[in-house]
Amino acid sequence: MELDDGLLDDATALIEADTRDLLVMTASAGASMRAAAANVDEASLHRIISDGRPHAVVVVGGGGSRAAGDILSAVAGTGSPVPVVTFGGPSLPGWVGPTDLVIAVSGSGSTNETVSVAAEAARRGCRLVAICPTGTELSQVAEQTRGAVQFAVGLPPVVGKWRARTMLWSLSTPLILIAGALGIVEDAQEAISTTATYLDGVAELAAPFSDPIVNDAKRLAVDVGLSLPILWGTGDVGSVAVRRFARQLAENAGLPSVVGTLPEAARTQSVLLAGPRAGQGSVDDIFRDRIDEPEPAAKLRLVLLRDHDEHPETAALATAATEVAADRGVPVNVISAEAGHSLTRIAMLIGVTDFASVYAGLALGIDPMSTANELDGRVR
Repeated sequence: MELDDGLLDDATALIEADTRDLLVMTASAGASMRAAAANVDEASLHRIISDGRPHAVVVVGGGGSRAAGDILSAVAGTGSPVPVVTFGGPSLPGWVGPTDLVIAVSGSGSTNETVSVAAEAARRGCRLVAICPTGTELSQVAEQTRGAVQFAVGLPPVVGKWRARTMLWSLSTPLILIAGALGIVEDAQEAISTTATYLDGVAELAAPFSDPIVNDAKRLAVDVGLSLPILWGTGDVGSVAVRRFARQLAENAGLPSVVGTLPEAARTQSVLLAGPRAGQGSVDDIFRDRIDEPEPAAKLRLVLLRDHDEHPETAALATAATEVAADRGVPVNVISAEAGHSLTRIAMLIGVTDFASVYAGLALGIDPMSTANELDGRVR
């Protein structure tokens, strides 16, 4: 499969190729945050905090919905007064009990593991919150559980079939507001407003009509589409961002990647920079016999997603990684988050990479929203 980078120069062709309007949904990130915030009413928040601060906050979600829990965990950070943990199911850890708050998140409201865990939390007497569409299996569990609170998923008025991967900010926003009410996240309301405005700006800069010369998302799409990317993040913020980028590249473009977080990745993955996929080698021969001669193996590219508040030792490792990569002929992309609230810093890394994953898929001839999970229906 060859990457058509010329498509990225033609905004009209790009929009026509995106038959499921994934670019529009990605550009609606800021609007999604505002729509979701509007669905979180003060009365419901008061019900959640009326029993006091829980011993732990447990966020349960599958696939793209789980990413919302990852964002909350990173925003709460290591200074959180209570543990914030994320699980994918299909069952709750044994230590979770009535003094803990379980928040079940599902963009569809029908994810089997999430519904199962929510029901288990109800049986254990846990405090339960459901974030999902109304009239779904998960919402029914919440309705049947005494004291449970439900928030409907808030979406902007964009026509199309929304999936969990396109609903990250709609699902994350209620979590941040809940954590703000519980005193786990500081300045939650202000952070959501600031982050939504920032994402509006990203949507403008990364739009299809933006020239690839100044469009960071389009340039990154070409870079990762022609390589095997190593995605390394720094700190909790960078760790969330690289995992999100890897998910998006897989779902939107069918592209594999190697994911790690510094400093751990420096110990376990740095050997790749000297491995057989390192170095750019020679340019592919246009006269090569495509039948008798195999395609050249994709070469590595290091993509660093760096947090402004990364530890000094981690910063030194990131700098060293770029130097080693240069010595080994491995090109490097660096995206850095500037100073600000941790939620906004996450958006600074995810905003452009989300667009890049969509552009990569389109340039590879894939309709990103038509990709299917090959394991669906094979496990009962």
